[in-house]
Amino acid sequence: MNIRLKTLWRVPAFCLAAGWLTSNLTDYLSRFIYYDVTTTRADGVVTTFTYADPVRSAVWLAVVFVLVLLIGGLLFFRSMTKAEIALSAAIIVAFYLIVNILRQTFFSFFPIAFGLTLVRLQEWSGIISFFLYSVTHHLGLSTVISNLAPFLFVPFGKKAVEQISAE
Repeated sequence: MNIRLKTLWRVPAFCLAAGWLTSNLTDYLSRFIYYDVTTTRADGVVTTFTYADPVRSAVWLAVVFVLVLLIGGLLFFRSMTKAEIALSAAIIVAFYLIVNILRQTFFSFFPIAFGLTLVRLQEWSGIISFFLYSVTHHLGLSTVISNLAPFLFVPFGKKAVEQISAE
């Protein structure tokens, strides 16, 4: 098995860029996902609450997830072998797991903005956590499984690198 070391940066770079882009795009398009409910109490106090529409959120997360998988798999990782993609995905999965373990273990020491920034870099795979949490109601399990999402790029790889023969 011949793994080209210069390709190992691709999956981590793509996953981090996809997380950043989808997070910012979600913020930009939030007016389609969130809605406000304004109520007036009998004493005249007006309160406004912002809610996320669960159906719109789920559809948006699913569309983002499928698009990221297809763009990454068909455009960026097509020239890599399955072994290279798996090893490259293992790097970003290890990063995701370490970040989440540190965030959970040292939550009181993490500045909230820093923790949220790191979580936003994982936003593209949020649909997995979203659905698993709604089924299991176990945040830790759904987070760990969603951290494994970069391994879904492996089927897009080639079986082996073509050898260039020197004549």
